[in-house]
Order: sequence, then structure tokens, then C-alpha cells
Amino acid sequence: MKWREAGSWELLIPGAWLAIQGSRPVSYWFGSGDMASDVEGNPVNTLIYAVFILASVVMLRKKGVNWGEFITQNKALCLIYCYLAMSAFWSDMPFISLKRLMKDFGCVLMALVFLTQADPGAAVRAVFVRVSYLLFPLSALCIKYFPEIGRSFTRAGEPMFTGLTTQKNSLGEVVFVFSLILLWDLYEIYKEGDRKGKKTQLLIRIGILIVGFWLLSKCDSQTSLLCLILGIVIFWGGLCLMRMRQGRQILMIFLAVIICLFTLDKTFGLSDMVIRAMGRNPTLTGRTDIWRLVLEQQTDPLVGNGFYTFWDSDKGKAVMNSFMKINEAHNGYLEMYLDGGLIGDTLLGLLLLTAGKRVVDRLFSATTFGKIALIFWFLAIIYNLSETSYFRLDPLWFTFLLVTIECQRRMPPIMVNESA
Repeated sequence: MKWREAGSWELLIPGAWLAIQGSRPVSYWFGSGDMASDVEGNPVNTLIYAVFILASVVMLRKKGVNWGEFITQNKALCLIYCYLAMSAFWSDMPFISLKRLMKDFGCVLMALVFLTQADPGAAVRAVFVRVSYLLFPLSALCIKYFPEIGRSFTRAGEPMFTGLTTQKNSLGEVVFVFSLILLWDLYEIYKEGDRKGKKTQLLIRIGILIVGFWLLSKCDSQTSLLCLILGIVIFWGGLCLMRMRQGRQILMIFLAVIICLFTLDKTFGLSDMVIRAMGRNPTLTGRTDIWRLVLEQQTDPLVGNGFYTFWDSDKGKAVMNSFMKINEAHNGYLEMYLDGGLIGDTLLGLLLLTAGKRVVDRLFSATTFGKIALIFWFLAIIYNLSETSYFRLDPLWFTFLLVTIECQRRMPPIMVNESA
């Protein structure tokens, strides 16, 4: 904080929110028992989320956020949230569904707290970097010296390194998301002129990144490793495109090529060869079996089962009985199909398309998140092919919202000098 003053005390709220999403529920650290059932029912967690959401609403009210303007600027996002709220009424557990959606909407409120700061980019960099100072070293510490916290076992009984999170893929997601923000921060500091503390700042961030790479190697999450590599490539490529006169056209061609490759993959199975080259089973460690069993449950194809209640229903429990400790479909698009049916997936596609146009505009207009918005938009699409992140309380979804939400910060009124 001596080297960089970014934002105000208000950032403690989204910072704590982000730290919780990157670790475990607060109740766990107070000796809670079963993690799976505790998250929704423990009063400690309910109280913490309620306090954070209420605090964010109060802060945004003081900043004079115009909600009508927010809805107008983020129609696709507000539309899908409204639809998911409606889906709670045809779910088996309407109250639980609405409560979970309210918690998820807290991510939007926390993102707005960042976006209403005087310098949103500097605020995001500062908070993410400072939270990584906690999550990365403590995860390594737990893996090495506190295995009852930092380690677990897979369904097959194999050892699994989880750090402060609850699952190895969650640790991988935390590492790749925070590492990409660290790289962005490292780049911005490197561009600055010589000043006191600059070299120390660079060395600290490099050290934290080394810890992150070690964690990624221990948790063995290939999806997260792929996302980190792609993120670095996109960051470098984005910087190059920003300097090119025809950069936007080149990016459009690149995205068209990606779509063509995806089509070819569905036709000829190109991804199977890539997965085998990575030393993995083409079934994506049993994910295809999970998808098959989930689809066999025959939820309503049009409107789904209701937001985030499938896994608590008899149909979800039938899948869980076949795959121990499974409580997600390991595919964000299939998960949305379970929650909201084809309507939900259509609205999700609309959200991704509008967000895609926005991130491309931000890349070439040199706005606050221009350098990283494209990264997290693209990685969210890729990551959700084998994991679930959309509308779930985790760092990737939060960062996706952060870089794609439109929010016009209201400048304070200019004081007129009467003596002039």
C-alpha cells in the first residue's frame, strides 16, 4: 500500500468476497463439518453473504448508480438473470433456487463496486494481486504441511492436491485466473518509469507467479493449464493487434478460424488426438459418461429444472449415485440446459455474443480492461466446455462479469472558481 494507493477502503468488501470464492466457505474455518451440505445451510455463510451484499448495495447507492441505465447498458445480462429468477418457480425448491441466484448476483454487485472506483483498472489489479498474496502461499503451505486441509482423494482413491480450495480443478482455476491478472500487473509496472520500490514489486510478483506455477503442476488440472497458456498467448497477441492498423480484421479472421476448427472437431474428432497427446483419456476423465447420464434424466428440454436445483432433485441424486461426490455436469452449457433448458442456453449464447462484441471494442479503444477483457471472455467459453463456471460463485465467472459489464462511472461535479 506504500508503493501503490489504489481505490478506497470500500475494496475490502469485494476483496474479501474474492478471497472466499478462491478458497472455502467461511464456516469451514470455524470447524464446520460436511462441506457439501454446509455451504447452503450454515448460518455463518448466510450471514457473511448477506452482509457483503447489503454493504455493496449501500456503497453503490452512495455512488449514485443509475440502475435504469445499468439495465439499458447490460440488457442481455439482466435478461438472463430475470429468466433464471423465473425458473425458480418451476423448480422443486423455489426458495433455495432464489437464494442461490441472489448469492450469484452478488458477483455483479461486487463487480460494480470495482467499476465505480476512480481508476477501476488499478483497483482490480491491486485487489487481485493482494488476494493472491494470501491464496497462493497458504495453498502451498497447506499442501506441504497441513495435508488434512490441502490434500484429498479423487473418486478413484488417488491423492488430490487442493490447497485452500475444495477440489483440484478449483485450485487450478484460482491459479490461472489470478496468474493472468498478476501478469497484467507485472506488465503495467514494468512499463512505468524508474521509481522507488519498482524492482521489489516486480520480484515479488515473479515470486508469487512461481508459487502459482508450482501449485498448477501439483493439482494437475490440464484444463486450467491450457487456459493459462491460452491466456498468455492472447495477452501477447492482443498487444500486437492493438498496434496493427488492420488488427480488428485480423482478430475477426482468427475467431472465424476457431469456429471452423470447432466445426471440424465435431465432424472428425480432432480434440481426441489433442487429449491423447496430453496424456488424458478422450472421455475427459469420465466427463462424457457424466454428460450421458445427465441427459438420460430427461429434464424439461425447453425450460429446464430450475436454477441450480437439479443436483438436489431425485434426478440429480441418481447421477450422483453413479459418480461419487459429483455435484456438477462439468460443462457450463449443459449445466445451463439443466437450469433453464434451451431458453437458458439461448440467453447464455446471447450474453456471450454481446460480451464478445464489447470486449473487441475495448481491445481496440484502449479502455480500462482492453488488455484482458478478450482473455477472460474467450477463456470462459473454453473452460466451460469441461468445467462449470457460468452463474456459479467462482473467480472465473466473477472476472468475466468484471471485464464485460458496462457501467458509466459518474464523475463528481466540477467546482467553479468564483474568483475566476
